[in-house]
Amino acid sequence: MEQHVNPEDSELWALGALDGEEKRALEAHARSCARCAKELDAARQRVALLALTAPPVTPSPAVKDALMRQVRAERRAPMAGPAIRPRRRLLWLTPAFAVSAIVFAGLSAWLWSRDRHDLQRIQLLQVRLTALQSRTRDMIASSEQTNEILGAPGTVRVALASQPGGPAGRAGLLYNARLGSAIYVGELTPAPAGKSYQLWLVPSSGAPISLGVFSSRQPTTALTARVTPGLTPKAFAVTVEPEGGSPQPTGPKVLVGAAG
Repeated sequence: MEQHVNPEDSELWALGALDGEEKRALEAHARSCARCAKELDAARQRVALLALTAPPVTPSPAVKDALMRQVRAERRAPMAGPAIRPRRRLLWLTPAFAVSAIVFAGLSAWLWSRDRHDLQRIQLLQVRLTALQSRTRDMIASSEQTNEILGAPGTVRVALASQPGGPAGRAGLLYNARLGSAIYVGELTPAPAGKSYQLWLVPSSGAPISLGVFSSRQPTTALTARVTPGLTPKAFAVTVEPEGGSPQPTGPKVLVGAAG
């Protein structure tokens, strides 16, 4: 029965801990055995990968001196024979195991870094998911309000036109006084730096009522608003206001539409 390479020997070979007849016999067998050749290649890749993850380590002078004494003693020893092979193998394994310890320490640090990176990605995805859920809820609410207004008697449609000297844009608005509901959909160039757009309901009597603030960062802006039921509008308007909006209109009108 053919004897394949021992997995331990493949790791020692990849670490450079095999030499002489053992190394030659293992490599000769691998040349005629695809299974063992594949195992040696896999062992070499594992060692190469681990070595890349290990941080550079500078040995202390004491370690270097001990290693050099060991090398000089080995050179003075008689040529290898059967009686001294176990000792030579142990001498090779000592630095090999030291390298392995450094490599596995580096691998642990690499895995910790990967885990930390994955955690950051998960947190980012959670933030995006929360924002998407919020937008979905807003869209559902807007859709429900749109259906409510469209199906209710007394809903009026108002077209808002851009004003001379202002930014190009257009908008449409649905309003139902009985429900106190308004839906605005419009297109405007982005508001100037430090400014916002603000939508107003101008009643037939009294001060304008804010229906919402936006900056028009997207090509199309949609707003839904609730006001006191029973308000009769004279007009609707969009003005330029300080960022965050104002209690009452202070800036120029950019869109205006009469409700009558």
